[in-house]
Amino acid sequence: MSDDHVATGMSSADRALHAVVSELEALLRGDGETHWADWMQRVITQLEQGDPGAPESVLRAYGGMGSFNDVALGLDYSNGHFQWRADAGELNERLDALRGRAWQLARAIRDASPGAR
Repeated sequence: MSDDHVATGMSSADRALHAVVSELEALLRGDGETHWADWMQRVITQLEQGDPGAPESVLRAYGGMGSFNDVALGLDYSNGHFQWRADAGELNERLDALRGRAWQLARAIRDASPGAR
């Protein structure tokens, strides 16, 4: 979907969440992390379709064993060993910043909506 269409069909908060989740999806996919990249792609689709459940979909990714909070990027497996790539620190700093921002935006949108818990 074009950025123009996305921009006109969403609230400013939803646009901000869309931008962050889109960055997350690209970062994850670029490192070969398909499970969470696919999750973020589903959230992007929800946002683009105006689904009010999109923020809750983001929030469900956090918490518990094997959650989005546990993801680390920049790890390679070769010769029977895992080792960190040279760019792992930078990748994970970016991931942490985006992950935190997505959580904040999703929480704010959910809490501001009618019937929020």
